[in-house]
Amino acid sequence: MYAYIIGSVAYLHENVAVIENNGIGYEFNVSSYTLQSLSGKDEVKLYTYLRSDDEGMRLFGFFTTEEKEMFLKLITVSGIGPKVALQILSGMDLRTLAIAIVSGDYKTLSRIKGIGKKTAERVVLELRERVEGDATNAAQELGSLAATDDMHREAAAVLVSLGMSRTDAVKAVNKIAGSGKATSLESLITLALRSVDK
Repeated sequence: MYAYIIGSVAYLHENVAVIENNGIGYEFNVSSYTLQSLSGKDEVKLYTYLRSDDEGMRLFGFFTTEEKEMFLKLITVSGIGPKVALQILSGMDLRTLAIAIVSGDYKTLSRIKGIGKKTAERVVLELRERVEGDATNAAQELGSLAATDDMHREAAAVLVSLGMSRTDAVKAVNKIAGSGKATSLESLITLALRSVDK
């Protein structure tokens, strides 16, 4: 219903952000990442999600579209509601989370406060299949990928499904593939993501 809001930061406190727009203060539930990103800023753009359930209507806010997309994926996992999804997003950065899911790293996920082993296993089981499904579709569009190895194509497709542009994904994967440093899909994705930051 609401895609985003642009307004001034009126109040920030313990995973709650109040954004004022045209004299109205909108209260959002946010992750620690978004809370930190909003700190010190005057006017901001917050991507939104409206939830209506037995607890009433609640607004959730995200500093980036990538965070919102991951939130929407997380709440599709059985047993995970918006509150737990925000805990997961607050527990680690998006890239680390994505790598943990793709690589099936239950231990890293279960270190997040309030996330047990069974919940971590469900996240990996249900979301890895979705990411791999998205990756397969995206891989069909990556005709410019130089590497012919399936692992390289899948890594680039995963990066695309996580919000990276096709061009940047191809460049990042080709760069790491050419260096010979990656020995697995996980390491290829990790190194490719790190190379984008440089």
